Amino acid sequence: MPIGRKSPSPAAKVYNETLEGNLGSVQESRLEQGVVEMKPPDPTSQVAPKKILFATDFSPASEAALPYAISLAGHYGSNLCFAHVISLDYPDFPPPEERAAKLQQAREFTERELKHLLEAARQKGISCQPLIGEGTVWNVLSEMIHKNGIDLTIVGTHGRRGLKKLRLGSVAEEVLRMAPCPVLTVGPKTSETFSVDIQPSHVLYAVDFVPDTSHAAAYAVSLAEEYRAKLTFIKILEETIASPELKAQIREPVRHWMDDHVPAASVLRERTSFELGFGRAAEGILKFASDRGVDLIVMSVRRLDPVIAAHLPETDTAYEVVCTAHCPVLTVR
Repeated sequence: MPIGRKSPSPAAKVYNETLEGNLGSVQESRLEQGVVEMKPPDPTSQVAPKKILFATDFSPASEAALPYAISLAGHYGSNLCFAHVISLDYPDFPPPEERAAKLQQAREFTERELKHLLEAARQKGISCQPLIGEGTVWNVLSEMIHKNGIDLTIVGTHGRRGLKKLRLGSVAEEVLRMAPCPVLTVGPKTSETFSVDIQPSHVLYAVDFVPDTSHAAAYAVSLAEEYRAKLTFIKILEETIASPELKAQIREPVRHWMDDHVPAASVLRERTSFELGFGRAAEGILKFASDRGVDLIVMSVRRLDPVIAAHLPETDTAYEVVCTAHCPVLTVR
């Protein structure tokens, strides 16, 4: 896959050490006092989403994410929900006397656009349905996800950052931070390397902590198994100076990761390697993904109010990766 990204700083240089690896997967959730929590990973199960929600605002960003929604739904035999929210939050929304007519126009436009998407999906043999709501975008999407038992949400993003994000907000960031299910985000640079054949051949999993208790590992391993892809798990040590002693110390925790997440008999072990890097986490992940032709990044994400996230002194690693990566990013809470 052709990549055209400026290299990050030398501090994010990645050091390679091949090991073995694989695992099964997880999902399903429970609703408790309005908060959905994931069940612990089950190494004997596989990721197989039954219901996928594709959130679209009919923009080029959403259009770039559409092929991934159709491809995944077709591969897994999933029901695909095409969701659009008629937002009532814009400051230039019409006054009450004009609102009814404008809303009707918006509904008619939405129905026409969704009809085209449904026809395209059904021509490929995909079971699908439209979901239309009105209100605050994330609130409506959240209700759709809960009511329809969604296993996976797919969304495109413009990749807004800094002051522009503060002004305009980022629905994609709300979704990836707040959704109870995994979220596949297709960023603005993904379309630069778009291929009709959406079959991931190299999955990169970013390890947050060792030992790793994240649910994301199960998804990374299961997807690599499902698509017979290479799997690389990477750990970036920030504010740490590289040394042979430190690299030697990390080997044992890495082997524990393999034991915890990868069945010993899995053939994926032959296609799995470990990478250790030093520097800023986002830079190290993005550099490796660019240099090695990674076509899917999997990582965990913190549940954090996007308004608070927007005021952090530095951009959150997950959101920076989503905005800059040349491939889709699957985030799991």
